Amino acid sequence: MTRVLEFLHLFFAFSYVGSLIVAEWNGRAARATEDWSQRSTLFQVIYLSSRVSGGGSLFLAGLLGHAYARPAGWSMGHDPWMWVVTGVWLAALAAMYLISVPHARTLASIARTAAAGGSPEGWASALARWRFGNVLQSLLYLALLALMVFRWRTH
Repeated sequence: MTRVLEFLHLFFAFSYVGSLIVAEWNGRAARATEDWSQRSTLFQVIYLSSRVSGGGSLFLAGLLGHAYARPAGWSMGHDPWMWVVTGVWLAALAAMYLISVPHARTLASIARTAAAGGSPEGWASALARWRFGNVLQSLLYLALLALMVFRWRTH
């Protein structure tokens, strides 16, 4: 069962990172075009990918990582590393659901409105906040990766 938990933990971790790559490249494409219809489609893809594959996979990767930790020999009581990993994981979840997902949804909505002839008001500020969230997600992912690879023990 330990190997199954490890496999699932890694599977969902890769899925989370995949959603970050989808967001980055679709975001670049949306910024490169002036076509609001294309921007709407690209940010709808980002929104769905971030919400489901990104946030959902990040949540499951963390839960499965914690389930895997005990049989692998780590515990919250003896390994401060586990507290650090948990803190970074919770920060990544917060950034995903409080910054990345809501602003992707907002950008998709603004672009849809602009494609229908409406005003793109709020685009620049929502884009800046979404980009901040995306950069933050990337930094947190790198921190999680480093913590997964460079584990330390106190006993």
